Amino acid sequence: MSRKQGVTPGLSPGGKIWLDKVRSLILGKLVKSGGAGSVYLLPGAPAQVAKLYHPHLDRAANRRKLEAMLELSPELPDQVENGKRYVQIAWPQAAVFDGQGGFAGFVMPLLDMAQTAELEQIMQERQARAAGLPTGLGPKLTLAANLAAVIDALHQQQHYVVDLKPVNLRFYRDSLYIAMLDCDGFSIQGHAERFPAEQFTADYLAPEFQRKGMPAGTEMAQDRFALAVIIFQLLNFGIHPYSGRPGNAQVATDIPGRIRDGCYAYGVKRHKQLAPNATSGHALMPPELRAMFDRAFSQSPTPQRPAAADWAQLLRGYAQRSGGKLVVCAAHPEHQHFAGLGCAACARDKVIGAAAQASVQAQQMQLQQPPPQRSARRTAPGQAPVAISAANWAGNVAGNVAGNAGGGITGKGWAVVVLLIVLFLIGFTAWTSSSDEVKDKANLQAQADQAAGLEVFRWRPRKAAGFQPSDARKAVRSLSQAVSKGDDDAVTRGLQLLYRAGEEKQSGYGGDRTQAQLRASLLEGLGWVPGYQPALVANYLDLLQANPRDHLVAAAMGRMHLSVNEPQAARQYFEQAVWARPTDGTAWLGIAAAAQLRGGDERDAVNLVALARLTAYRYAVQNALPADPGEPADNGVARTMQRMDLTARVLRLAQPGAYQKRWDKTLADGALLAQKLQAMPPLRDQVGGVQRETMTTVDYGVLDAKHATGENRLILSIAADGSLTLAAAELPMEPMLNKALLDSVQRWTYLPAVQHGQLMDVKVVVLVRYRDGRVSFVPGGIAVTAEN
Repeated sequence: MSRKQGVTPGLSPGGKIWLDKVRSLILGKLVKSGGAGSVYLLPGAPAQVAKLYHPHLDRAANRRKLEAMLELSPELPDQVENGKRYVQIAWPQAAVFDGQGGFAGFVMPLLDMAQTAELEQIMQERQARAAGLPTGLGPKLTLAANLAAVIDALHQQQHYVVDLKPVNLRFYRDSLYIAMLDCDGFSIQGHAERFPAEQFTADYLAPEFQRKGMPAGTEMAQDRFALAVIIFQLLNFGIHPYSGRPGNAQVATDIPGRIRDGCYAYGVKRHKQLAPNATSGHALMPPELRAMFDRAFSQSPTPQRPAAADWAQLLRGYAQRSGGKLVVCAAHPEHQHFAGLGCAACARDKVIGAAAQASVQAQQMQLQQPPPQRSARRTAPGQAPVAISAANWAGNVAGNVAGNAGGGITGKGWAVVVLLIVLFLIGFTAWTSSSDEVKDKANLQAQADQAAGLEVFRWRPRKAAGFQPSDARKAVRSLSQAVSKGDDDAVTRGLQLLYRAGEEKQSGYGGDRTQAQLRASLLEGLGWVPGYQPALVANYLDLLQANPRDHLVAAAMGRMHLSVNEPQAARQYFEQAVWARPTDGTAWLGIAAAAQLRGGDERDAVNLVALARLTAYRYAVQNALPADPGEPADNGVARTMQRMDLTARVLRLAQPGAYQKRWDKTLADGALLAQKLQAMPPLRDQVGGVQRETMTTVDYGVLDAKHATGENRLILSIAADGSLTLAAAELPMEPMLNKALLDSVQRWTYLPAVQHGQLMDVKVVVLVRYRDGRVSFVPGGIAVTAEN
């Protein structure tokens, strides 16, 4: 392969690449070559491929981007059904280097392209049938839910697709799982650096970006819009939400122009200038689904576009058979429709059939007409006579009101025409008047609110989704970085918050503690089988699906992936185990082993071993067994050390031979570091509140001089992690002052309370003083509550 073709000399089929100083791989057959690089098979790692960047690209930037992708990988483990594995996303797994140690690219999972199809193919029924794909609503709902879940996993790590469109998406034909490719072209979040996506498609570009392009920091809004468009197309026969029949010449003829102008014709409220496609099934969608689409495509800035997580949650309820929200059509068993609503596929077939029949009748009428006679009607100079054929008449007027051969209309025909005109005028008047009435009511309500003048300020941030696996992943990596920096306070705070999150949502183990210990021994000892065992994997995945917080099963899956040299997948399962029970040190050891096998920073593995031992020491009581009468109580220390030693030996066996000695050294160094961490001083006690330097005086616009001067008390609820959970004033104030207050509380930096070394929730008071358009803030101490 020559340099002219864009491949680094020496890196061609038969060449050697290096994962680190120990492991090397031989390049196999060239699979494809694109604008960024070339993809090769790896005979020594048949489940992976290598992507090598072209030499003319910015090697340093590509390496930084890859490191960011490796550190913040989305939580999308492979799915296994009936012994078959489905790779959901071809995310980088490790960097690769050339023989001189120069960065060359990365390895990623191999996707079986022969088993996948483009998402574009399933949208149109004719294309789907030709490709042997399902055409019913059920499979499309499943695809939509799976796609939303994949996008949500990316968004949780602040990565964005940007050029999100059906032709860039693939799915597995038999399982309907999504298969994401070319992930290094996404917008990737790094350390204080974002690597932007270079491509977008105008037909899927959000309206706010159609005129001036997409600025940095707006990628999430773009992904949400494009995702909603694709879901609408999946559930509505491939119809684009901005397609339709224009009512006048002012409506843009292209899709990007209609997106720019907000011409969405399928809302609950009809669009005045664009009518829906006649074959659309949007009117037979459930109200909550239509409301989601209205939020996604609304021109008003108030409704926020639904997040990918919102779509996944909603669509999953319709896609699951057990939910009973989707039923088989009684007339056509190959159709499915939403429960309690009509069948959109049947309605579409009727419209298409009626149109075809009208077209045939129009052609027959045209053939039966006598040859055209010269018209006696005069035309203006330079104007040609306009002939309206029966075919055009049939295509534009519903019901085919037929005239006589001479062009006149019979008495009955005139009656029908007059009736249609009257009905149209009545409907148009009702439509416009109802819209005007709504506007009038809104204006009156706004005037009444303004006349009242004062409002009580109360603001609560949007509630988070709870402690997610991605949160545990970020916490683990932040803790390792804090250990490297020697920031004892950051380590102590991070561990407290992580332990607390795990205590709030336990994994569901209860009952007899002896039986729980026996189960742990089986899964960690005899229950672990080296290598990839499909039957065992299927059993483990069923258990995890039933209880995602089964930390023992998650750790067992991690060990299995580790034993087949898949450290990235192994780390995801170990991190799931930490999320399920962060106080169990054995899961932390698994993350350390995966970090070492993946290569890179050896210090990370040592830090994680130290955190594992520190965690096990602090929560040894979880492994205590009930003592017999007359015997001293078991503190669990001995059993905890036995579990940790056994886990360390098992993880050693799971790694290739060259790594086992390095693992022994990592364990020894981690044990020494754990002793230093145990000697960390506790957090210094402090009163929670607002950092004074951030409480600056601000200006606002006074609406009424009578309310220009005054004082108020603001109660702030601050969580143990330093986040604001509620801000509420005691007295009403002017709306503009409330707006200034909202901007301020969103900008302030908050400090949690620390009592006896433990982080605590706290309520504090801030005095609000305003005079002639300026408002200042003074800390008022701890709020008096029933607790204190």
